Amino acid sequence: MVMAPLRIRPATSADATALSRLLGQLGYPTNAAEIPDRIEKLYARPGTTVLVAEGGQGDVVGVVTVHLFQTMHASEPVAWLTTLVVDEKARGQGIGSTLVTRAEAWAIQHGAPRISLTSALHRTHAHDFYKTRNYEHTGVRLTKIFADQG
Repeated sequence: MVMAPLRIRPATSADATALSRLLGQLGYPTNAAEIPDRIEKLYARPGTTVLVAEGGQGDVVGVVTVHLFQTMHASEPVAWLTTLVVDEKARGQGIGSTLVTRAEAWAIQHGAPRISLTSALHRTHAHDFYKTRNYEHTGVRLTKIFADQG
């Protein structure tokens, strides 16, 4: 059941403190002062959206980011769902499902025939969350961390 009322809207720099808190809960501690620049860079890239969920008091309780990009192997754009997190105090109320549904609708509206995501191996609850929403395990993500270029 979704907590009522729930409002989904584009993220703004005014959401910096809440987004910093949510990213910390996801395991990516971020100084709130960095968030406005990140939002600006995301919106400057065509085919990207950042959506937040506002609870009944106007507090930001969740965020999702979706990116579209062209590939060589497909004519249609590929959609990637990234950075989905719901405040730990508001989980289990349908907020994540609502954000995913809105992300999927946005991707379809922008011509993507499918949406993909990556999730760390230790996030087994997240894997179950996506599988109950008909996401399938179709590949493996490999990552290479570059040495400090500084």
